Amino acid sequence: MDSLTALWGDFLVFAGVIFGILRKVPDVFWAALIAAALALWGVKVANRDNARHFMRQLRHDKDEKAAQRLADLRRDVYLHAIDQFVHASSYLSSLPIADLNKADAAQPLQGFFAAAAKLQMVSESKTSALVSDLIGTFSALHFKLIGAAQPIQQVLSEIDFYTTLCEGALAEQKRALSAIDQFVPSGNAESDEAKRKALDLALDTQTKFLRDHSETRQALHVERHALHGEFVKSLMLGLQAINTKMQPIMVAIRRELNIDSQIDVYADAVSEQQDRVAGAVAELMAQLDDPRQAPPRTKPASLENR
Repeated sequence: MDSLTALWGDFLVFAGVIFGILRKVPDVFWAALIAAALALWGVKVANRDNARHFMRQLRHDKDEKAAQRLADLRRDVYLHAIDQFVHASSYLSSLPIADLNKADAAQPLQGFFAAAAKLQMVSESKTSALVSDLIGTFSALHFKLIGAAQPIQQVLSEIDFYTTLCEGALAEQKRALSAIDQFVPSGNAESDEAKRKALDLALDTQTKFLRDHSETRQALHVERHALHGEFVKSLMLGLQAINTKMQPIMVAIRRELNIDSQIDVYADAVSEQQDRVAGAVAELMAQLDDPRQAPPRTKPASLENR
């Protein structure tokens, strides 16, 4: 107890000495010290606010650069996808004459599918779902048109075959006519008559071959015309369905790329265009269904058992 009292007394003495020393310090010093402390505190607050503003600016710049990179990537991918869509549509219309045995026969369609897959990777979820639906519709139309194009290609092959036969019969007919024109009697009436009959028979035979092959080829052309009409119907109806699914994708792409602030006006214009296309397709279907477009013809006997 006595030791605590002594320590307390020593503390009071020390504190009195310190207060005495501090009282001797001039007021100017205290004013300068307080001013320095306030200035230091102000600098600290300003630095803290500047640091916060700088971090916000960095985050904003980072977000802006990320958004710009995404916009540039989307623009490149979207424009490439539209270009591949045009090539794929042209490829579908050329299926009747395309060589499907080539390794790169479906290259335009593969390019479109690859571009569409990239588009799905960088687009918003709603746009990606629309593109997925478009790919499914395109694939279904592709398989359907391949089935419709194969009979046309078979008929075209037969047309080429009969064209070759016609050319051969025509050449033989010309040779028979030339031989008849150049025939010189030998003086032996019986021998000359036999040779003339042989030449006439050769000419008649080749003339008949030429006539039969020409009729068969003409019937094949009529059949090809009918098959091509059915192909065009399937193609037009399929492309109309694809166009219907493509329009909302175009609107979504323009919205994502911020191409047009009046997106509703564009959507209305697209809808109006779609109605015009539907009317044109309906008119084409009516023309293709018109029996005057393909008058019926009787098949030659050579085609009856094909």
